[in-house]
Amino acid sequence: MDYRPLLTRRSGSVQLTHEVDQWNKVADATKLEPYVAKASYACGVMRELMQASGLSFKSEYHLGALFLALDATELLGRLVTGARRDEADPQYVGPTKALQRGAKYLRDHGDPEVSLPHRPQDYVELRNFAGHGATYLPPNLNFSADSTSHLLWNLAHALNTMWDNTDLAANLAAVEIHPLWTTRDGKPQPVYVSDIQKHLETHEPADQIAHDSWRTIIASMDNSTATASGR
Repeated sequence: MDYRPLLTRRSGSVQLTHEVDQWNKVADATKLEPYVAKASYACGVMRELMQASGLSFKSEYHLGALFLALDATELLGRLVTGARRDEADPQYVGPTKALQRGAKYLRDHGDPEVSLPHRPQDYVELRNFAGHGATYLPPNLNFSADSTSHLLWNLAHALNTMWDNTDLAANLAAVEIHPLWTTRDGKPQPVYVSDIQKHLETHEPADQIAHDSWRTIIASMDNSTATASGR
């Protein structure tokens, strides 16, 4: 089955509203519509963050795994809100609020069979803990492998289903995302975009994510992992 149309579901004839010239260049290089190129890029970034988190998770580097999964959650929060970086912009959303909104989206639109073990505001505390030298965690906040595995499970669910969100197209058209370029065979090429389009020819966005041992853990509902806390 071809899943490429999934990225444009409910998008209609939406046009990008920001960074237009940058995404037009990506579109020219990939022979895609600018919106499709941007959506493919966002999908690719989310997949890489999730795969990197999964690799750390498999190696039991739980702080790194959680931090990377929460980066993917922040990106999700930006995508579903059309976040901009300029504080003077009406659509400005800072990193903390973007993370909270991503976690709220997962809470409200995630897999109903696998709930998040923390409140959206708790994920801000966990990201601060994991991302700033693991120096402080509120005494009443615990984390375990479930903190990451349930998050990754719901991120995968969202990556496959968020395209049905009626507000996503307009928000993705506005969100501040700049394409990243590399060089292949001596020619500049945008990263992720063509690879994601190739992937979608036969697989859903969150299929075949590498280092996905968390899927097995969730499927077996193993809740026996030890917790760590600030106590």
